[in-house]
Amino acid sequence: MQTFVALLLFTLCYGLLFLSMFPVKRSDKFNQFTSSARNALYRQYDLTWPYFISFLGGYLLASAMVYLIQDSI
Repeated sequence: MQTFVALLLFTLCYGLLFLSMFPVKRSDKFNQFTSSARNALYRQYDLTWPYFISFLGGYLLASAMVYLIQDSI
């Protein structure tokens, strides 16, 4: 249970850290797959890919940290 809580906390912290590095203007490059009248408004506020990428990177870094901590104990 302690390992799961540590993994969850590290994932949340690292994911939010990586998410803070994504500017809103650059996230427009990820969302060029839609084409409609609401395309401009949709691309401004759709942060699905930055959320996914940041929390995936946070999970990978957190799992490495938890592994290293558990290995040293």
